[in-house]
Amino acid sequence: MEYYGNTLCISHTELTAGIMTNDSLLKLAQRGKVERVRRGCNGTPALFAVDSLPLKYKTEVYRRYPDLQEKAESKPFVESVQPDGEAMQFYADYVLADGRHLSNEKQTEYANNCAIMNAFRECIERANSHRIRQSKAKIKLGEFWKKAAAALPRISDAWPNSLPQNARRLHMKFNEYQKQGAVVFISKKFQNSNAAKVADVQQEAVLTQMIAHHNNLDNVMIAEYYNKVAEMQGWAAITASSAASDVYKRQEKLDLVTAAGRRGATNFRNERSMQVKRRRPSAAFLMWTLDGWDCELLYQTVKEDVQGHHVTTYSNRLCLEVVLDPCCDYPIGYAIGTHETPALITEALRNAAQHSAELAGQMLRANQLQCDHYGIKAMTPLYLAMSDKLTPARVKNAKAKVVEPYFGYLNKTYCKRCNNWSGYGVTTDPKRQPNSEALNMLRHTFPDEQGVRAQIHAMIAAERQKKHAQMMQLLSKLPTERRLPLTKENYLLYFGDTTGQTNAICGGGLRPTLLGLKREYDTFDLTFRQHAGEKWRVLYDPNDLGEVLAVNEDGTLRYMLTEKYVQPMALADRTAGDALELQKVHDFNDRLEEHVTDRLAETFHTTEELIKDNPRLGNVLNRFCLCDSRGQHKLPRERKRLGIEDAKAVEVTAPTPAPTPKQEEVNDYSIF
Repeated sequence: MEYYGNTLCISHTELTAGIMTNDSLLKLAQRGKVERVRRGCNGTPALFAVDSLPLKYKTEVYRRYPDLQEKAESKPFVESVQPDGEAMQFYADYVLADGRHLSNEKQTEYANNCAIMNAFRECIERANSHRIRQSKAKIKLGEFWKKAAAALPRISDAWPNSLPQNARRLHMKFNEYQKQGAVVFISKKFQNSNAAKVADVQQEAVLTQMIAHHNNLDNVMIAEYYNKVAEMQGWAAITASSAASDVYKRQEKLDLVTAAGRRGATNFRNERSMQVKRRRPSAAFLMWTLDGWDCELLYQTVKEDVQGHHVTTYSNRLCLEVVLDPCCDYPIGYAIGTHETPALITEALRNAAQHSAELAGQMLRANQLQCDHYGIKAMTPLYLAMSDKLTPARVKNAKAKVVEPYFGYLNKTYCKRCNNWSGYGVTTDPKRQPNSEALNMLRHTFPDEQGVRAQIHAMIAAERQKKHAQMMQLLSKLPTERRLPLTKENYLLYFGDTTGQTNAICGGGLRPTLLGLKREYDTFDLTFRQHAGEKWRVLYDPNDLGEVLAVNEDGTLRYMLTEKYVQPMALADRTAGDALELQKVHDFNDRLEEHVTDRLAETFHTTEELIKDNPRLGNVLNRFCLCDSRGQHKLPRERKRLGIEDAKAVEVTAPTPAPTPKQEEVNDYSIF
């Protein structure tokens, strides 16, 4: 069984193997009762359209091949699914209530949901358009969604998803997707409104106060005192066996407050279909295209065979990954490796980002990035980070990628001038190929791997120098609104080096060892200290250590950190700007303390209401927890004393403030 074109076919051999006799088949074919799609010859069996068979024979075919109908009906759905770049970007940027991002697995799952729903919409529109042209009624949605639901298991093999496989529920989810968009697939447990809810505000407040107690109660003691309150209130108690884990989870959540994705068809498209004539981009950075090429330069190397003998080989080639700006065929980025890998593609894009800064004064993204389908599911997040729109070339359509002819140009212009040139592709006229006898005689003069790398570096350098003026002229034509900066965060996220170790937050921020030297990095973002329990990977640029990116272990939290400003100990060593930087630290600490105080005050008021409703709780809560925003216990003696202090504060007349000196003239000794 196979598809020939778009027709489901069965071979002569399969038909005559018990379904019908050879004579019957020949007679039916001669009378036109059975459609012969392909004639048999030279070992290639004849093919007959399954749908053209008489009913009794067609029934027997489907009996022998029970999943044939399912395969036939699911084929249009499977072939219509294409990656949804906008959905991938939406889920990559989506931030949950606690500041986390969706995991990579969930991003892929939800993006696949969108891609499949888009395919269903396309199938509906295509079928209705066809029927309208034939003056027929639109398709029946009930039958359509039954077929769509039946096709989901086959679609899921290539596109893992979480769509319902019930026809009615699938239809309902499709309607919701049409109205609400990509957000409809995010689980309710991830939604901001639900993620921010606390099961019981009073329980939360009591537990928060106990965790925040100045005696630093351990988990068992916290559970013990909490259970006393729970018993009085009729709440569920924390068991002794789960005390440590339950309290620890709560500590993590309240950390800041409590202590933070066919040969026939291809040949047809290349040889028979109408070809699109295209013109080059009108400005630089409007489009990039990338691909890998086995460079036609041979090098020698010594390898060890299975018997342990050292053997010199001379037919080795390196892979050149090029990111090309087709406005003038400028190699904006490149990388050299032994073969094409996702890591090599990443290195080429990193080189493109760095070189864009050399050309434009800042790192820029492409407005459009064309790639092939190699590793596209895994590489899509990187491609979208480096471009505004991702446009993968059609599979097996080399003509769609303008970088392909560029490799031929490099081969002819540069490689052909070298003695270690390997020639053109195997389909090229042999008369144009290098003399193999001469190559064999010259093989001992071939460079080693490093020598060929030097040849390729020189080739790209010559290309950039030759086209630099033209590239700069085309860069000047790039509209302002199409200058797309590449943020330092995204650059470090995808291209940054790492120490291979994790770091924890301390008073000085993060203290990673970079390039053999211990450095300190911090941020003025208050939420950073909310995640003190996290382990952070530090991503950095060896050429610029002023900023680094801190990413937690599961990748859901990211913070840009700046290297800490070093204050002089001696006042005499102070320079312009020292006082300003010091004031930034003081202001941050004030805001941090105010934030913590406000949160503690909220829990205090909630707990105070508990005592009003149940005075018996005062024996527990007054003794261990209840303090106001000043850190004072709410016992009668303290209430009286605080009242006196407040009265004194009212009676004192505020002095007239002295003129404020300039910031650089302030003698601030607080650093000491």
